[in-house]
Amino acid sequence: MRRSLSLMLSFGALACSASIQSIHAQSSDPNASQTDVVLIKLAQPSYPRAARGARIQGDVEITVGLQRDGSIESAVVARGHPILAMAALQSAEKSEYECRRCSETITSYSLVYTFRLEVPALGRSEAIPVTQLQNHIIVIDEPPTITVGNYDPLRIRSAKCLYLWKCGFR
Repeated sequence: MRRSLSLMLSFGALACSASIQSIHAQSSDPNASQTDVVLIKLAQPSYPRAARGARIQGDVEITVGLQRDGSIESAVVARGHPILAMAALQSAEKSEYECRRCSETITSYSLVYTFRLEVPALGRSEAIPVTQLQNHIIVIDEPPTITVGNYDPLRIRSAKCLYLWKCGFR
């Protein structure tokens, strides 16, 4: 009884791993993609000034309808913040696409734009502004800084200076 239970469990594990390998083999096949649309040239999106000032971040999904020749038939915002959506929509409309082996007259293609505000790492002068990973575009900008006068945040101030509120001004 115990041996048959052990045999059944090992057979189940073997069948499960075979099905996982089969699924993995199908998903890694480049010809098994849902759509044959390729983003050839990305029109560089810029972080909207109003969104940067208000520190708005997030994802915007754009759905583009492409004709067989790769030209854009339509582009709409599926979801996302309205201020960020305009920059993403303009980028999607100005980008170039190729429709390979598309059987439909209009093929739908989805793009996701991620807008983030990041402070550059020490030693780097600035953040990498735009990164593209297939249909996912990441737009990074620095958060706005507020300065008053000639304030130097790296200067060490004494307690007397902080008490008198004259340390940030020269």
